[in-house]
Amino acid sequence: MRLPHCLAGALLLLPFAAAAADRPMLSWGKPGVTIETYRDDAVACGREGYYLDVSNTEAAKVFKQASSQLENNEASLSMGGDVDRAIQIANDSSRIVERTRPAQRMKEVRTLLQDTVSSCLRARGYAQFQLTPEQQRHLRALRPGSPARHAYLHGLASDPAILAAQKL
Repeated sequence: MRLPHCLAGALLLLPFAAAAADRPMLSWGKPGVTIETYRDDAVACGREGYYLDVSNTEAAKVFKQASSQLENNEASLSMGGDVDRAIQIANDSSRIVERTRPAQRMKEVRTLLQDTVSSCLRARGYAQFQLTPEQQRHLRALRPGSPARHAYLHGLASDPAILAAQKL
């Protein structure tokens, strides 16, 4: 029971974690939504993102191809050879990883997952809003996953005045 509540809080507050201190925090809200519906919607939309099949994306195809190439290199290395051959194989592997651009590919997948969750929330009537600096400070003072944090986020997310003033 506690996991869905943690998931709900994490999904309805989708801050850009890489630079949370520098970027404003964003969340999702719907005027008058009950806390039960708020959590249920967060869990349902989070599951849509979590279970999204990304195996046919360009990123997945690139990772699969790179993995195959790296496995072939590893097999070549196990066949033996001199130190120069081992260095050549290591250099080839390094180039394969570099060409794959794993950070960029993971960003593509993350964007796809976030877009899936966002589309689900929009379809359920939610709108994204930006937390004020004061709201961000208050939120950071609350322990992640705590009932107090969930209640605070719900209070913001269900308040029509906040949503109207802070909607993106």
